[in-house]
Amino acid sequence: MSVTAMRQARVITIGDARRSAAGAAGPGEDTRPGRKLYGREPEMALLAAALDSRAGNRTRSLFFEGAAGTGKSALLAWARADARRRGWTVAAGRPSVLEAANDFGVLRQVLAALPPLPDGRPAAALGQVPADASPVEVFGVFERVSAHLLDAATRDPVLIALDDLQWCDPSSLRWLAYLANRSAGLPIALVLAGSPEEPGADRFLVDELIASGERQALGRLTRPQLRRWAGDLLGAPPDDAFVAGCLDATGGNEALLADLLAVLAARAVPPVRESLELLESVGTAAVSRRVMPWIRRGGPEALAVAQAVAVLGDDSSPVLIAQLAGLSLDLASRAIDRLIKLDILADAAPLRYVHSLTRAVVTTEMNAGLRTALRLRASRIVRDRHAEPERAAAHLMAVDMADDPDALATLRAAGSSALDGGRPGPGLRYLRRALAEPMPDATRAGLLAEIGAVEAGLGAADSGNTLRQALSLAATPSLRVRIAVDLAYADATAGRPLGPAAEIIDEASAGLPTAEAAFGLFLAYAESGDAGDFLSRRLPRLRDLAGGDPRLGALAGLADAWSDVRRGRDRAGCVRRARSALEAIDRQSPWQLRLRWPAVSTLIEAEEYGEEYGLAETGGRFAHRQGPAGDTALSAYLRGRLAHGRGDLTAARAELETALANPSAAGAAGVARLAHVLTDLGELDAADRLISGHVPPAPAGRTWAAAALTFARASLQMARNQHRDALKGFAEAGRILAALGIDNPGLLHWRSRAASCHAVLGDRAAATSLAAEEVALARHWGAPRALSTALAAAGMVTLDADAALEAVTVLDGTEAESHRAAALVNLGAVQWETGAAGQAHGHLQAGYALARMIGARPTWLRAARYLKHAGGRPDLGRISGVSALTTQERAVAERAAAGATNRQIADEMVLTQRTVEQYLTGAYRKLGITGRSQLAAALPR
Repeated sequence: MSVTAMRQARVITIGDARRSAAGAAGPGEDTRPGRKLYGREPEMALLAAALDSRAGNRTRSLFFEGAAGTGKSALLAWARADARRRGWTVAAGRPSVLEAANDFGVLRQVLAALPPLPDGRPAAALGQVPADASPVEVFGVFERVSAHLLDAATRDPVLIALDDLQWCDPSSLRWLAYLANRSAGLPIALVLAGSPEEPGADRFLVDELIASGERQALGRLTRPQLRRWAGDLLGAPPDDAFVAGCLDATGGNEALLADLLAVLAARAVPPVRESLELLESVGTAAVSRRVMPWIRRGGPEALAVAQAVAVLGDDSSPVLIAQLAGLSLDLASRAIDRLIKLDILADAAPLRYVHSLTRAVVTTEMNAGLRTALRLRASRIVRDRHAEPERAAAHLMAVDMADDPDALATLRAAGSSALDGGRPGPGLRYLRRALAEPMPDATRAGLLAEIGAVEAGLGAADSGNTLRQALSLAATPSLRVRIAVDLAYADATAGRPLGPAAEIIDEASAGLPTAEAAFGLFLAYAESGDAGDFLSRRLPRLRDLAGGDPRLGALAGLADAWSDVRRGRDRAGCVRRARSALEAIDRQSPWQLRLRWPAVSTLIEAEEYGEEYGLAETGGRFAHRQGPAGDTALSAYLRGRLAHGRGDLTAARAELETALANPSAAGAAGVARLAHVLTDLGELDAADRLISGHVPPAPAGRTWAAAALTFARASLQMARNQHRDALKGFAEAGRILAALGIDNPGLLHWRSRAASCHAVLGDRAAATSLAAEEVALARHWGAPRALSTALAAAGMVTLDADAALEAVTVLDGTEAESHRAAALVNLGAVQWETGAAGQAHGHLQAGYALARMIGARPTWLRAARYLKHAGGRPDLGRISGVSALTTQERAVAERAAAGATNRQIADEMVLTQRTVEQYLTGAYRKLGITGRSQLAAALPR
């Protein structure tokens, strides 16, 4: 019987399908235990409509198209189950790669499900066609099979469900096209699935068949669909991080998700962020049986390309892939195209896997020998192609040992590149990996020396051990001296004695003393704060070494200035020598550039705050062997100290927080300084967290950093009115400083703080003695801020109005806003305590207004309390308007009003952008405006 009626084909898109399925039922029936179809409601609605079409006496033909794992087989299984439930005859078939050349093989699979022929033969006999059959004979087969199919369908409707259509033999494809186009009115549903982009059958025949019916493209599952699936299967609502991790691992591929979630459920893994680290290890084993067959469908070239992409990672360009896979560019490009169509690779630059689990499977399936060989080849290919050592070294990091001189050179070059780029962490990893390579002892000594120096700069606890290993191998005096200098620095930061390292320097440089060694040892002593041996033995040698060299003489003068600052003497001479040293430094010499740190620090300690000393520059190598990142952090630390001395708490906080982004550069001293600033701002909890979180409670050894941290903690306790604990802390800081030979109150004014605590606790004699001692030392040093602090404390302890007044007047002509505010409030407090309430009122109001302007909350609250005692209240008019702007706030506001961006202002004024933003916020508040556009009108012309 000939079926001649033709049916108009309708092709629909995924969007059409979803709109047509609006209001469809929930997930379909289980197609296997524990499995539902999630996110496939539109497709199931189309299938249900096809099976319902029997009532309208019309045939439906559906084609589900998608890459491997998108759920085609699951949908066909659902359709077969639903058809059987309805009483249909189900004829199913699944072509395979091996049977693609078997003529009528799929047709015979369909016929096997139909009733036998009238003569008793099985229906499959209709598919027996001679190999040399003519087109007419083949057409006759089509006619006979269709007639038998119609006869079967008159009794029960028939569902023909075929998967992997791309592997169908051409003869069966022609029959399916024949049936789809000539079966109108028959109670037959034709449901097909495949990936026509894959290699396989004649594309023309597949396209012809698809065009005869409704086409449904299957996409990846979405986040809400995965969330529902994971929640049902794992027994708890998954959190966002877990859902995102599953999507990243599988790319929303339904088959991979099914395998992954099943294993997670079997292991009772909770769907939370903490489980993310299990996804790759668990998922790789779960999906490996699926992934490799998908890749191998593309042929051996596709497997080689997949392995190359797994190894190359971000270096996966077609040219490098072809080289690593050992293919011509043409063959590699075709393999790449196949893997993209298989949804294994994403069409992106660089090429990458759609599913991270797929890459993990490919990597795992390679044996150790192949992985190592590919990594080594990849390193050479990337190095030759890009001439970027870090890109090449990334591949060597995955190999335990290359035993290749080029590998050693690449790793060392990568370490230097990372250090020069301000990334000491990666730099150390490259250098430590290089240690695994075979090399002569002399080379290993140099490498260990380099690693130890960077570790010392980062404050690593074991840096001394690395440097000692280097010393045990080093043979040349120059290398031994360099190692010993770095060892001295490491010992200094750890609070260990510097004597052993100094002796090594003496031994190695015997008869050949070098300026680099001598000044390197000076930097170590400066870091530790221990001056005893340096002043008695080292400083005279340093002067002798400088001899008649003016440049070295100027640098040696810096050591003298450092010594005098510690003792609090000859302030003018210290400033002069520090400036001379800064001018004498050879900027092409790394060891001389490191001397900028004590030179600038000396000027800051001497309260020379009128300049920035080139602290906007980078590449100065301030930080010990850390490169630009350490330079930037240490420059920010020094700028923070300058800002704090000027009383600009906003800028001080921003700069010091920037510095502590690389805490090893500023160290415990940076933490202590920021804690001071936070305490001055009244943010006591933040100061407490900072001290507790960044450094150990008791730093090893008696070092300057230990004294600074102890002082900062005591100052915080004093601000919290814990005066007994604070007094113990100040006394301990004093003992550390005495052991280090440091008398200058401008460095840490522990005596005045301890005197204030004694006064509160009722010991006036001890308070008066300490206060008087600090005033005498501060006068000898001559720095106005240090003297103001000492005089203010003495005035309050002894109720000496003259001392309190001098604490204010000594600051005339200086920019020291926080000191001035504190001194004014202190003067008002002494005057009120001594009965001069009328005089006190004006000083308290001025101190209150200034403290409010700079944000010194404890100071303005203290002023407010005394004003209340004096029968007044703060004059809020003083803290608003243009007159309330600080110098820096006004400078920033004027530049912003002129149209400069925050970045331009930051560059011009040597500030961070964050500081600029804070200045502008303060200016807006004081000017009563809400934004930048109002600045011009609010500022005087």
